[in-house]
Amino acid sequence: MENKIIANEKIVNDFDKPVFYHSLNELDHDGVKAKPKFNVTKLNSSDLVEKNESNLPEYSKLPLPSNDAVPDRDNYRNLMSLTGEAKSRPTLLELQNYQRLSTTDTDSVQKGLDIADSTDFKTKENSTNQKSLDVIKFGWIKGVLVRCVLNIFGVMIFLRVSWLVGQAGVGLMSVIILLATLVTVITTLSTSAICTNGEIRGGGAYYLISRSLGPEFGGAIGIVFSFANAVGCAMYTIGFAETLVALLRDYDLKIDSDPVNDVRLIGLITIIILFILALVGMSWEAKVQIFLLGILLVAFVDFIVGTILSPTDEQKSKGFVGYSVGQLKENFLPDYRDGEDFAHLFGVFFPAVTGILAGANISGNLKNPQKAIPKGTLLSIVITSFVYLLFSWMCGASISREATGNVQHLANNTFLNCNQENVTCKDGLLHNYQIMQMVSLWAPIITAGIFSASLSSALASLVSAPKVFQAVCEDKIFPKIEYFAVGRGKDNEPFRGYVLTFVIACVFILIGDLNAIAPIISNFFLMSYALINYSCFDASLAKASGWRPAFKYYNKWVSLFGALLCITVMFLIKWWAALISFIIIAGLHLYVKQSKPNINWGSSTQAHIFRRSLEYSLKLMSIEEHVKNFRPNFLVLTGAPTTRPALCDIVAAITKNRSLMICANIITDSVDKYNIDYVSWMHKRKYKSFYSELRSPSMRTGAFSMMQTVGIGKLRPNTLMIGFKNDWQVDKIESVIDYYELINDAFLLKFGICILRLDGGLDYSDLLDNFSTEKDSSSSESESEGESALSNSEDTNLKKQNIEFLISKQNKSNLNQVFNKNPSYSYLSKFNEKTFELEKTEPFVESLTPNKNSFLKSTEVIKLKNTKINKGILQGINIFHHKYQRGFVDVWWTYDDGGLSVLIPYLLLQKKHWQKCKLRIFIQTKNNSDNVSEEQRNLATLLSKFRIDFNDLIVFSTTNKKPQQSTVSIYEKMIENWRLKPNETLEQYPWKISEEIYKQNLDKINQQLILKDLLIEHSQNSSFIFITISVPNRLQTCAGLYLSKLDLISYEMPPMMMIRGNQNSVLTYYS
Repeated sequence: MENKIIANEKIVNDFDKPVFYHSLNELDHDGVKAKPKFNVTKLNSSDLVEKNESNLPEYSKLPLPSNDAVPDRDNYRNLMSLTGEAKSRPTLLELQNYQRLSTTDTDSVQKGLDIADSTDFKTKENSTNQKSLDVIKFGWIKGVLVRCVLNIFGVMIFLRVSWLVGQAGVGLMSVIILLATLVTVITTLSTSAICTNGEIRGGGAYYLISRSLGPEFGGAIGIVFSFANAVGCAMYTIGFAETLVALLRDYDLKIDSDPVNDVRLIGLITIIILFILALVGMSWEAKVQIFLLGILLVAFVDFIVGTILSPTDEQKSKGFVGYSVGQLKENFLPDYRDGEDFAHLFGVFFPAVTGILAGANISGNLKNPQKAIPKGTLLSIVITSFVYLLFSWMCGASISREATGNVQHLANNTFLNCNQENVTCKDGLLHNYQIMQMVSLWAPIITAGIFSASLSSALASLVSAPKVFQAVCEDKIFPKIEYFAVGRGKDNEPFRGYVLTFVIACVFILIGDLNAIAPIISNFFLMSYALINYSCFDASLAKASGWRPAFKYYNKWVSLFGALLCITVMFLIKWWAALISFIIIAGLHLYVKQSKPNINWGSSTQAHIFRRSLEYSLKLMSIEEHVKNFRPNFLVLTGAPTTRPALCDIVAAITKNRSLMICANIITDSVDKYNIDYVSWMHKRKYKSFYSELRSPSMRTGAFSMMQTVGIGKLRPNTLMIGFKNDWQVDKIESVIDYYELINDAFLLKFGICILRLDGGLDYSDLLDNFSTEKDSSSSESESEGESALSNSEDTNLKKQNIEFLISKQNKSNLNQVFNKNPSYSYLSKFNEKTFELEKTEPFVESLTPNKNSFLKSTEVIKLKNTKINKGILQGINIFHHKYQRGFVDVWWTYDDGGLSVLIPYLLLQKKHWQKCKLRIFIQTKNNSDNVSEEQRNLATLLSKFRIDFNDLIVFSTTNKKPQQSTVSIYEKMIENWRLKPNETLEQYPWKISEEIYKQNLDKINQQLILKDLLIEHSQNSSFIFITISVPNRLQTCAGLYLSKLDLISYEMPPMMMIRGNQNSVLTYYS
């Protein structure tokens, strides 16, 4: 999260620009700008379209105020829009006449952080090949209605409707049809709502779901839906092959003795022909669809006319007895055979209505998908459902369930009696899949209709599957599939996707059984429909302002009912197949969720996150705070977070999944010189943190503002984390006083405070500046050929990297390679006890600010990206990041601050990288040594009641002890320049330590000196030290005196966090 605020102070530098106000005569009495003094002519929209510019009123030619822009649709286009030139409205700074913020070259602006919307990562081939003006575009009839009707009228209408009527009866078959229609109608209403909520591109169901529910569900359903269409192509092809094989065997023609093998062979030949036709292009495919629809309509008429005519003797013997009420009554109730049941019959029929998304699947090829998809899809459902019901009732009222097929049985009226001995019924609704051909006026027309229905559906599926899969590949949700995103030709045809679909279809054609394949794809289609319905429900429930569908005939609860209905039907058909479908979807969903693709589609999932966050934040306001629910919420003054990664790392370890962390960047310049996307950087470092930025004339003013304003409701920081000011002795006095007053401000606002100090410092801003810009001029002369720097290819690759390379967890192996390939450079550094500064002997070191990194220990420097980098600094940057710590973590609880000094180290040790450390607690007491053991027992009992696990508890006292002389000498040198000299006055140097103040604090100073000796004795080799510090008394201390105490106890020590709570209890031993 990112929050940017500007302090209520006067902003300096570029922001100090004159402000121009309207003159008084331009304002009315209320201070509002007066209306222009000219007549305004009212224009209708038609007038604006029809009239030329020359005919417009004169006022329309007047210049706009400043450089403001009028509403323009191009200003709302996506960056990668291919339908027009991208424009942008002027920024606020431009409208205010501020100069555009200066930036450096592209590399330094982003520091190599390549952050962009994933929709901008479309393949170059797609961007260059797809020419919007040349792409084939269809209207709602040819693009949606015809395509959906043909896809719905698949092989089932001729090959399985009669069989289903025989098994389920007319009544239950009507229920099956109406139930399937209910599912498809609800799904279509949801689809219409989603696709009218903004422009949609190619990808069909995948595009609708992914842009509504996000890439997790979208990516999963995109793969499954593509696969279902590919398998559906095989199913329709098998239907065609079954019909052709039956026709050939009527004429005693066969390829193999086993009809299944004939189905397989003919199916493979058919799919090859369809594959070639699909490669021809969308225009030819659409023409073929129209031709096939004509054949299908003629076949329907042929069947209807055939049922009206009186049956011949041969037709009677095969079960066609003509219309009668008695026949309808006989066929009205179910008569299950061969272990069939309602669920399996529904599973066999449901693929017959799964073509409702045939139009949506080619949404990229529609002229106006927002109007075409709802109109064409709903009308196709009405037409096809009516035809299915009509044919079911016609079959039930005119055809018997079983018949012998023997004309001789007509004489004794036993042609319908299948219980006779030595009689096998091979005709009737239950036994003859081709019975509609027998009933029709002319059988070859029905055969042509079956061919038309099966081939059109197979062709539609063969075209839909690659296009949906291509859309998935273009979004790069899954790795290694970008290969299939490449299109070909002006229509951007997914040639590679066609090949993949062809291979999948061939595999399933080898099954050779229509009834075995149908339930498989039913589950996949039902899962897609369930997610479409849930997408509509979820988007409505989220109440996002962007959810404004033009299609109004939907209801969120109806959509939810549709989703539950789809899931219920899935389990009714085949529970194990439904379970497998869920496992596949869940696996793909979890994979995308874990991989976290850099995609932002404004999904309803994001809207829900905001809604829930708002809801829970408001609930928190009514909850009273309790000590058991206390969480240390940190406001971390990081500056640019990339410059103080160690500070971020240690706080992230304490707060991750537990409490609030806000990285605060107070910018005192007019421009952030790094211009880095810090939120993305923190995401890469796996911080659970917010980022807040504020521009302020001074650090203290900005921090004071942030401590009061950052956060919302109860989600506010209560603990301030800052780095220790290593350069307090040499920096400007104003900066030192501001730092000291910042600590006082934190206590004033009842913040707890934590001050982190590392021996090498925390601020690496100067190093990062050098790393990203400075060239090494001396290395080429000093290096031998065998010890040259990185090769050109390696160097080029490194130049593409950025400061993230320096501080990311993947760099361990990279750095080792660099260390092995490059010579070592060295510089001499020593500590000058008089000036407390680092003496520098190398040009690179001069580029570092000596005050911020005063205690560098390593002497090994490497060359990386044409820059020398101190290896010790690199280790210091990542000192806490993904590194397992060992040894002791010492807590010096010297003052009772409410328990914050104990709670924070306890929270840190709960993290896996710190769990191997042993916790030692040192507690100060004012009692004599005689009572120390008793005090130790009491404190041990207290800590056990606090449920704080520790390895050692040491009670110490500074009473009747003297500090080491060496420690006294170091401290005296520290404050030498801060003490008021005899010839100086407080009026001249009000920031210095007077003799009176020094004497008042002498006991406290001695106590700190003794504490320093104890720290050296017990904690010199510890992994981390936490120590409680005192609260500055504003009447008895000053900046130099207080900072000298902090410097003394933390100087030349392991990483140390100096803590002070706000005196409120954060620990309790009550349940």
